[in-house]
Amino acid sequence: MYSVFLVEDEIVTREGIRNSIPWESTRYTLAGEAPDGEMALHALREIKPDILITDIKMPFMDGLTLARIIKKDQPWLKIIILSGHDEFQYAKEAISIGIEEYLLKPISAAEMISTLDRVADRLTGERRRLNDLENLKKKVSTNEELMKEKWLSRLVTGQTDSVNAMETAMEFGIDLISRGYVCMITEFYPAGDDYSKYSLAREVINATLDGRSDVISFPLSQAKQILLVKTAAENTDDSLYTLAQAVKFETERKTGCPVSIGIGTRAEHISEIVYSYTSADRLIRYMNISGKKNILGTDDLNWAMTVKQLQAENGHLTGQLKSIDFGNIEEFTQSYLKLTGNSDGPDTNRNLLFLLLKDLIDSVSELIKEAGGGPAGIIKQLDTHEKLLEASASESIFREQIKSILEEWINFRDSTMGKKHNIRIQEAKQYIRKNFMSQDISLNSVASYVNVSPNHFSTIFSQDVGKTFIEYLTAVRMEHAGRLLLESEMKCSDIAFEAGYSDPHYFSFIFKKNMGVSPKEYRSSAAVRT
Repeated sequence: MYSVFLVEDEIVTREGIRNSIPWESTRYTLAGEAPDGEMALHALREIKPDILITDIKMPFMDGLTLARIIKKDQPWLKIIILSGHDEFQYAKEAISIGIEEYLLKPISAAEMISTLDRVADRLTGERRRLNDLENLKKKVSTNEELMKEKWLSRLVTGQTDSVNAMETAMEFGIDLISRGYVCMITEFYPAGDDYSKYSLAREVINATLDGRSDVISFPLSQAKQILLVKTAAENTDDSLYTLAQAVKFETERKTGCPVSIGIGTRAEHISEIVYSYTSADRLIRYMNISGKKNILGTDDLNWAMTVKQLQAENGHLTGQLKSIDFGNIEEFTQSYLKLTGNSDGPDTNRNLLFLLLKDLIDSVSELIKEAGGGPAGIIKQLDTHEKLLEASASESIFREQIKSILEEWINFRDSTMGKKHNIRIQEAKQYIRKNFMSQDISLNSVASYVNVSPNHFSTIFSQDVGKTFIEYLTAVRMEHAGRLLLESEMKCSDIAFEAGYSDPHYFSFIFKKNMGVSPKEYRSSAAVRT
């Protein structure tokens, strides 16, 4: 559809054009109208129509003046001039402005539609050519970006000539001039086959690095992003870890993907970047094997081995958190702090504290989610990267944060689990009372109904009710059977079936064992009492 704006001071002509053209059955819509050029100008700037139809002679501002002004503001606008005078001078001036059509009044509806069609066809052609040009520009831009990323990948992996690297980088618009380089590999692990998370993770990383001219970021593969950091000094560990922590924190928070980051050794020259990449890649491969998604530098490999050994000895962190109580918070904290025993200095120690704290928060958050809670409402004091850094500033602050997190977790776990157990036990009891007559009811079927494993259900049921599942089911059945014996004249075989027993003899045996007398004796003794 094309929008049309009409400017005509003669109301009869204006209404004639408006009413004689069947707009709804054409490819045009009448977007607006005005009685003179001055009034039309403001509306045209707001509506921005495709085609302007204007009279040439009007009070205040004539059609040619309007056309001249609006063409500067909206050069794409197609203009049709209406004139009551067949004067060459008007036509000449209209052509110089860039008017599409010059029509002499009076104009029939058919002539106006025919003119609009000619103008619309030109618009369509122009838009198609413009669209083709834009697509070509995008394609060229995309190809250039792909070529740049491919060249950077070849540079860090040692597959290109490093002698002319500086010149090639300049051709791509990359500033490689630096006193040193560190290659960081970021790998993300989306759950399942959610491949959209790969592109989202790259967007988050690039947004986190926005404004940093010292970092060149590019994809190495679908799951890996390279951060080539230009370093000014040799001792840059603290700033590198801070950068890595920010990238990991933001990416995990906004995508839900676990992230591993390997920080390679420092390279003095462009030709040594490949060695930085190789060392970072070794760290990524180690984390894939160990199953830990962390930030590791080459000096942290011994610490990583310590983590693996401690887990092998004491079990996974999640398992410890499930059973922890207030009495062994201090013991847990002490064993957790042992992981920093191989640190070489205060900066390294702070980085390890950060990783340990982040690991604990991740584990507690997962447990809270499993229990149906919201981690943000429980671990709210450490919800930003900056707060995590502050909490890792020293061992004493770290201890306090560990204690606070564990206390919050224990309170939540105990209150939530207690409520959940009570709700599930009540649901189980209601289910038993409703289905006890079924011969298929069992511990497994009831446990499945309340969504608990049979072993766990058996434990919590007996603890809460004071009877085993079979004892409770039997008591419910005997209660029902006793009521039928007293209040009906049903046969014992029929009562056995109503109570969930297919064998009348077995029913009599169970009844006597639990009630002290046989079903017949129970009914007879009741009759005697009455």
